[in-house]
Amino acid sequence: MTKALARSAMIAAALLVATACSSTSGTPSPATSAPPVSTSTGPAVPQVSNPLNASKFEQDPCGLLTRAQAGQFIEGVRTSGKSSGRIPMCNWHGENGSGFGVSFIVGQGGLATVYKNGQNGGAGYFEPAPDVSGYPAAFTATMDDRKSGGCQIMVGITNDELVVVGAALWTSSPAYNAPCPVVTKAAELVVAKLKDGA
Repeated sequence: MTKALARSAMIAAALLVATACSSTSGTPSPATSAPPVSTSTGPAVPQVSNPLNASKFEQDPCGLLTRAQAGQFIEGVRTSGKSSGRIPMCNWHGENGSGFGVSFIVGQGGLATVYKNGQNGGAGYFEPAPDVSGYPAAFTATMDDRKSGGCQIMVGITNDELVVVGAALWTSSPAYNAPCPVVTKAAELVVAKLKDGA
Protein backbone atom coordinates (compact mmCIF):
# COMPACT_ATOMS: atom_id res chain seq x y z
CA MET A 1 0.00 0.00 0.00
CA THR A 2 1.38 3.40 -0.95
CA LYS A 3 1.79 6.18 1.58
CA ALA A 4 -1.02 8.12 -0.08
CA LEU A 5 -3.40 5.18 0.08
CA ALA A 6 -2.46 4.47 3.66
CA ARG A 7 -3.18 8.04 4.70
CA SER A 8 -6.44 8.03 2.75
CA ALA A 9 -7.48 4.86 4.50
CA MET A 10 -6.78 6.56 7.82
CA ILE A 11 -9.06 9.46 6.92
CA ALA A 12 -11.87 7.17 5.86
CA ALA A 13 -11.43 5.05 8.97
CA ALA A 14 -11.52 8.09 11.25
CA LEU A 15 -14.74 9.33 9.72
CA LEU A 16 -16.40 5.92 9.69
CA VAL A 17 -15.41 5.09 13.23
CA ALA A 18 -16.82 8.41 14.30
CA THR A 19 -20.17 7.73 12.74
CA ALA A 20 -20.29 4.15 13.95
CA CYS A 21 -19.72 5.32 17.51
CA SER A 22 -22.49 7.92 17.18
CA SER A 23 -20.18 10.30 18.93
CA THR A 24 -17.88 12.05 16.66
CA SER A 25 -18.37 15.67 17.16
CA GLY A 26 -18.39 18.25 19.79
CA THR A 27 -18.80 21.93 20.01
CA PRO A 28 -18.07 24.92 22.13
CA SER A 29 -20.62 27.48 23.01
CA PRO A 30 -20.44 30.02 20.18
CA ALA A 31 -21.30 33.67 20.55
CA THR A 32 -23.59 33.54 17.53
CA SER A 33 -25.37 30.31 18.38
CA ALA A 34 -28.11 29.81 20.92
CA PRO A 35 -27.19 29.36 24.58
CA PRO A 36 -26.19 25.86 25.69
CA VAL A 37 -28.91 23.62 27.02
CA SER A 38 -28.10 21.94 30.31
CA THR A 39 -29.93 18.93 31.67
CA SER A 40 -29.54 16.97 34.87
CA THR A 41 -28.53 13.90 32.90
CA GLY A 42 -25.92 15.34 30.57
CA PRO A 43 -23.45 18.13 29.81
CA ALA A 44 -24.40 21.57 28.50
CA VAL A 45 -24.64 21.40 24.72
CA PRO A 46 -24.44 24.42 22.38
CA GLN A 47 -27.58 24.75 20.28
CA VAL A 48 -27.62 25.61 16.57
CA SER A 49 -29.75 28.73 16.15
CA ASN A 50 -29.63 28.91 12.34
CA PRO A 51 -29.80 25.33 10.96
CA LEU A 52 -28.33 24.64 7.54
CA ASN A 53 -29.89 22.37 4.91
CA ALA A 54 -27.24 19.92 3.71
CA SER A 55 -29.56 17.49 1.90
CA LYS A 56 -28.09 18.37 -1.49
CA PHE A 57 -24.63 17.23 -0.41
CA GLU A 58 -25.24 14.43 2.09
CA GLN A 59 -24.95 11.70 -0.54
CA ASP A 60 -22.22 13.45 -2.54
CA PRO A 61 -20.02 15.61 -0.30
CA CYS A 62 -17.49 16.08 -3.11
CA GLY A 63 -19.63 18.98 -4.30
CA LEU A 64 -18.69 20.96 -1.21
CA LEU A 65 -15.19 21.93 -2.35
CA THR A 66 -13.63 22.61 -5.71
CA ARG A 67 -10.27 21.13 -6.67
CA ALA A 68 -8.70 24.57 -6.26
CA GLN A 69 -10.16 24.95 -2.78
CA ALA A 70 -8.90 21.53 -1.74
CA GLY A 71 -5.48 22.56 -3.03
CA GLN A 72 -5.30 25.19 -0.32
CA PHE A 73 -4.93 22.44 2.26
CA ILE A 74 -2.95 19.68 0.55
CA GLU A 75 -0.24 20.19 -2.01
CA GLY A 76 -0.95 19.20 -5.60
CA VAL A 77 -4.39 17.58 -5.40
CA ARG A 78 -4.15 14.49 -7.59
CA THR A 79 -7.44 12.74 -6.98
CA SER A 80 -10.75 13.15 -5.27
CA GLY A 81 -13.70 10.88 -5.04
CA LYS A 82 -16.71 9.77 -3.10
CA SER A 83 -16.62 6.65 -0.99
CA SER A 84 -19.86 4.72 -1.09
CA GLY A 85 -21.37 2.86 1.80
CA ARG A 86 -23.48 3.70 4.80
CA ILE A 87 -21.79 7.07 5.27
CA PRO A 88 -20.86 8.69 1.94
CA MET A 89 -17.70 10.78 2.20
CA CYS A 90 -15.34 12.58 -0.11
CA ASN A 91 -11.57 12.25 0.11
CA TRP A 92 -8.98 14.49 -1.54
CA HIS A 93 -5.43 13.17 -2.02
CA GLY A 94 -2.26 15.20 -2.51
CA GLU A 95 1.02 14.51 -4.26
CA ASN A 96 2.94 14.23 -1.00
CA GLY A 97 0.65 11.60 0.51
CA SER A 98 -1.48 14.01 2.51
CA GLY A 99 -5.24 13.97 2.31
CA PHE A 100 -8.46 15.00 3.93
CA GLY A 101 -12.09 13.97 3.89
CA VAL A 102 -15.55 15.44 4.42
CA SER A 103 -18.73 13.68 5.49
CA PHE A 104 -21.97 14.17 7.41
CA ILE A 105 -23.41 12.46 10.47
CA VAL A 106 -27.19 12.62 10.46
CA GLY A 107 -29.74 11.48 13.04
CA GLN A 108 -27.36 10.32 15.75
CA GLY A 109 -27.99 13.00 18.33
CA GLY A 110 -25.74 15.70 16.94
CA LEU A 111 -23.71 17.69 19.43
CA ALA A 112 -25.51 16.19 22.40
CA THR A 113 -24.07 12.76 21.59
CA VAL A 114 -20.65 14.20 20.87
CA TYR A 115 -20.51 16.07 24.15
CA LYS A 116 -21.74 13.09 26.12
CA ASN A 117 -19.19 10.72 24.62
CA GLY A 118 -16.38 13.26 24.70
CA GLN A 119 -16.85 14.19 28.33
CA ASN A 120 -17.39 10.60 29.41
CA GLY A 121 -14.11 9.44 27.92
CA GLY A 122 -15.64 7.90 24.80
CA ALA A 123 -13.21 9.68 22.47
CA GLY A 124 -9.46 9.71 22.00
CA TYR A 125 -9.67 13.47 22.36
CA PHE A 126 -12.41 16.03 22.78
CA GLU A 127 -11.71 19.74 22.74
CA PRO A 128 -14.24 22.48 22.03
CA ALA A 129 -13.17 24.59 19.06
CA PRO A 130 -13.98 28.17 18.14
CA ASP A 131 -17.17 28.63 16.15
CA VAL A 132 -16.86 27.81 12.47
CA SER A 133 -18.51 30.71 10.68
CA GLY A 134 -21.05 31.00 13.50
CA TYR A 135 -21.61 27.26 14.05
CA PRO A 136 -20.43 25.38 17.15
CA ALA A 137 -17.58 22.93 16.65
CA ALA A 138 -15.15 20.64 18.42
CA PHE A 139 -11.98 18.75 17.67
CA THR A 140 -12.66 15.10 18.45
CA ALA A 141 -11.80 11.60 17.24
CA THR A 142 -11.34 8.10 18.57
CA MET A 143 -7.54 8.39 18.34
CA ASP A 144 -5.41 11.42 19.16
CA ASP A 145 -2.97 11.85 16.27
CA ARG A 146 -2.80 15.65 16.34
CA LYS A 147 0.96 15.56 16.88
CA SER A 148 1.45 13.36 13.83
CA GLY A 149 -0.46 15.15 11.10
CA GLY A 150 -4.01 14.14 11.98
CA CYS A 151 -6.97 16.19 13.14
CA GLN A 152 -10.74 16.00 12.92
CA ILE A 153 -13.32 18.71 13.49
CA MET A 154 -17.06 18.28 13.79
CA VAL A 155 -19.42 21.19 13.24
CA GLY A 156 -23.04 21.27 14.29
CA ILE A 157 -25.11 22.49 11.34
CA THR A 158 -28.40 21.48 13.00
CA ASN A 159 -29.08 20.08 16.45
CA ASP A 160 -29.11 16.59 14.92
CA GLU A 161 -26.58 16.86 12.06
CA LEU A 162 -22.83 17.30 11.94
CA VAL A 163 -20.40 17.99 9.15
CA VAL A 164 -17.07 16.24 9.72
CA VAL A 165 -13.72 17.27 8.26
CA GLY A 166 -10.67 15.09 8.93
CA ALA A 167 -7.08 15.44 7.74
CA ALA A 168 -4.13 13.06 7.62
CA LEU A 169 -1.05 15.05 6.65
CA TRP A 170 2.26 13.50 5.64
CA THR A 171 5.52 14.53 7.29
CA SER A 172 6.46 16.65 4.26
CA SER A 173 3.38 18.84 4.69
CA PRO A 174 4.11 22.32 6.10
CA ALA A 175 1.11 21.84 8.39
CA TYR A 176 2.16 18.42 9.69
CA ASN A 177 2.75 19.74 13.21
CA ALA A 178 -0.41 21.87 13.19
CA PRO A 179 -3.16 19.98 11.34
CA CYS A 180 -6.15 21.40 13.23
CA PRO A 181 -6.02 24.83 11.53
CA VAL A 182 -6.18 22.96 8.21
CA VAL A 183 -9.44 21.18 9.02
CA THR A 184 -10.85 24.36 10.54
CA LYS A 185 -10.23 26.36 7.37
CA ALA A 186 -11.66 23.58 5.22
CA ALA A 187 -14.73 23.43 7.46
CA GLU A 188 -15.20 27.19 7.00
CA LEU A 189 -15.38 26.71 3.24
CA VAL A 190 -17.81 23.83 3.65
CA VAL A 191 -20.10 25.89 5.89
CA ALA A 192 -19.92 28.80 3.44
CA LYS A 193 -21.04 26.46 0.65
CA LEU A 194 -23.92 25.17 2.75
CA LYS A 195 -24.97 28.73 3.58
CA ASP A 196 -25.01 29.59 -0.13
CA GLY A 197 -27.08 26.49 -0.82
CA ALA A 198 -25.44 26.37 -4.24
